[in-house]
Amino acid sequence: MSKLLVVFGTRPEIIKLAPVILEFRKRNMETLISILNTNQHKDLVKQYFDLFEITPDYNLDIMNRGQSLPELTARTISRLQSQLEEMNKENRLPEFIMAQGDTNTVFASAIVAFLNNIKFAHLEAGLRTFDYHNPYPEEYYRKVASLSTEIHFAPTEIAKENLIKEGINGEKILITGNTIVDSLLHIKNSEKLFADNISAGIKKLLGKENLVLITCHRRENHGANLQNLIKSVKILSEKYPQYNYIWVSHPNPNVKNILESSGLKCSRNVHIIEPVSYIEMISLYGKLSFIMTDSGGIQEEAPTFKIPLTVIGKKTERIEGILEGFSFLSGTEESEITGSFEKHLNAKVDISFNPYGDGKASARIADYFEKQFA
Repeated sequence: MSKLLVVFGTRPEIIKLAPVILEFRKRNMETLISILNTNQHKDLVKQYFDLFEITPDYNLDIMNRGQSLPELTARTISRLQSQLEEMNKENRLPEFIMAQGDTNTVFASAIVAFLNNIKFAHLEAGLRTFDYHNPYPEEYYRKVASLSTEIHFAPTEIAKENLIKEGINGEKILITGNTIVDSLLHIKNSEKLFADNISAGIKKLLGKENLVLITCHRRENHGANLQNLIKSVKILSEKYPQYNYIWVSHPNPNVKNILESSGLKCSRNVHIIEPVSYIEMISLYGKLSFIMTDSGGIQEEAPTFKIPLTVIGKKTERIEGILEGFSFLSGTEESEITGSFEKHLNAKVDISFNPYGDGKASARIADYFEKQFA
């Protein structure tokens, strides 16, 4: 009987939970876990099942077009509760529920675990900006999740310190490193990274020089902030034509539609592309000169490839990169974004290690559960 229910629903969640699942498999502990996919990112996660050779045991249907955050939360809680009730009828109720990060899926999972008196394990615990609106609603989600967590898998010492300051018992915190580095190294060092997994369009971009990657998707950057980034890229592409600006779009219509109608496609050295596979992203990392992003995962992955980056936003919960001097906060105004690009693009940055993880986080997490279930 499985003792741990692993819950994910978004692309970053499966990337960060997959190496833990694979570590359980490696230790012949796979029977101790079951996997539930909420399908929060229904169209984005499918490719990762094949990539990591993972098949969810349970699939929920939580997404409705145009639903509000309260509607999404209510629907996720309701569907998770129904699934637990079914598992209970078959005497398969887990001892632990584990979820990752700061999404609606982790928020709902923590609430449902508490209300059913099931221990909750929080992967990537302790990230904080101390501002509920940056990022929104993620800062609220992860802080609420921490309230009833049994074991906090904190990626860094700073994350642990954040939790202790909030009154969390230090004995319930385990510093593991971030599992995204485990996934990155797993794919980078595997036979799966070969030309057949890279589209013709990405291969063409890889043949160009001076690549700058751009991504923007966070809810607080919709609207005016996104427009400011678009204007900034337009200015930079004209002022620095020697660079090729690759903007990876996002399926959220609040991003995709605005980007498609922005006119950036008319710029010779701006390339707007559809979301890429994980293998394609890793291939791009090997060619990048600089990154402009609001993605937490990219902030964590970039130092492994020694890529400096500017964070599109006023705050970041991943302060380690700022402290190490390879990650920079740009703000959200047009002048701030262009200024950050110009100031840091050719800066001499020494990225000697990745402060977010060493590739052994999954082993530390599996060690914990192996002792719990012994």
